[in-house]
Amino acid sequence: MNRQLSRFLFAGGLAAVFTLTNASAQSSGNFAAKIDTAACVVNNSTGALSGGNTETILHTTIKTPNSSQTALVIRPSLVTGLFTLSKTTALSPTAIAVAGVRVRVLLDGNIVAPGEGYGAPPTDADANASNDGWVYYDKRFQLLSTNLWNAIADPACDDITTDAVEGCFIELINSTLSAHSLDFVAPSVGGGTHDVKVEWQLDPTAANLTEAACVGPGVLTVEQVKTFTQSGGIVIN
Repeated sequence: MNRQLSRFLFAGGLAAVFTLTNASAQSSGNFAAKIDTAACVVNNSTGALSGGNTETILHTTIKTPNSSQTALVIRPSLVTGLFTLSKTTALSPTAIAVAGVRVRVLLDGNIVAPGEGYGAPPTDADANASNDGWVYYDKRFQLLSTNLWNAIADPACDDITTDAVEGCFIELINSTLSAHSLDFVAPSVGGGTHDVKVEWQLDPTAANLTEAACVGPGVLTVEQVKTFTQSGGIVIN
C-alpha cells in the first residue's frame, strides 16, 4: 500500500469517526428540570392543610435543534393535598364539599396535549372554557347526608330559636396527600430556545372552613426526544 493511499484511508477513517460521534451527539436528548421543595403538610390532629407552594407556576427553558423530528416530553410531578369537611345537623341534613387540583402545560404560550385546546393559547377570559388546557391531577366530591334526625325527638337537635351550635350533628373530615405525574407531549417543536411553563389551580381557589387544597413539592422535567414515523410517531386523538 503506498503512502498516499494510506493517508487517504486514515483521513477517511477519522472523518467516519467524527461523523458517527457527531450523529450520536445530535441524537442524544437534551434535558431540563425545575424543582420546588416546599411541601404540603396534613395536621395529624385536625386534618388541616398547611405549607406547600404559594406560587402556582413551575417554569424552565430548553434548547432544541432545528428538526421536524424533535419532540418534547414534559412531565409535571406534584404532591397534592385535599381537605374536605362535611357536617350535617337537624336543620341541614345534607352537606357537600369539593376540593381539587388541576394542571396545564404551556409551551411558548400554547397549550400542550393532552390539555384540551392544545396548540393554541389558553382562553383565560372564561375559567370554564373548553379550550383552557386544564387537566385534573386530583379531585374529590364529598357528600354527607342523613335522615336520622327524623327519628330523634330531642328538641336540642332542632332548636331554631337559638344561634347556639346544634346539640346533635354528624361530621366527616377527610384529608389526603398524594403524588401524581402525567406526561404532556409536544410534537415537532422545531429548533430554538423554548419556554416551558406549568400552571396549577386549586379548587377552591382560596381555602375555607370546609374545603382546601395545596400543592408541593413539585418537579417539572422536560426531555428532548426524536420521533420517527416507522416507530409509530406521535398520535393525538
